[in-house]
Amino acid sequence: MLFLKIPYSFVHKHLVITWREALWGYEHQIFGWIDILDLAIERVRSGSNNQLEIELASLTKMDTQRIGELLRGLALFSPDENNILIVKKWLYLTLAWLFENKESFDDPLSEVEIIYSNFDYPREIESFIRYMPVTDDYDPSLHTKNENENRLFENWKRYLDIAQNAINSGSQ
Repeated sequence: MLFLKIPYSFVHKHLVITWREALWGYEHQIFGWIDILDLAIERVRSGSNNQLEIELASLTKMDTQRIGELLRGLALFSPDENNILIVKKWLYLTLAWLFENKESFDDPLSEVEIIYSNFDYPREIESFIRYMPVTDDYDPSLHTKNENENRLFENWKRYLDIAQNAINSGSQ
């Protein structure tokens, strides 16, 4: 399962993640080892005296084999979280990162289709999957290819706005 790598700077700009959420992203190869270290460094700089966070923040590239172990230890002490909500956060983050960087891709809607598959076909993003049937009164046959694609991008943006509001309000 291949995912896009989402840098910590992007994640941090959009929401605060727990160690359980960081572990999920790391285990699914969305969040790289350097991003885990950046998260730990940020926590330590913010005044954390958690020994595992301090140890994680001090690791170097030579110590990457220890990251998973320390991360799992930190996740054990994180509040219990519903795995479905964790997945929804990473779905949002992945799609938000791709949307902000869509000009870097030849076919960003194709990337969305890969994400759709990798996240086990979430219904909430079907409105901007090219091959899914339209569920409202819109008739693609009455529009140009460009108009149809623009509509998919608008639906994608609408999803991002709704998902961000739901995550920020805690009502995912």
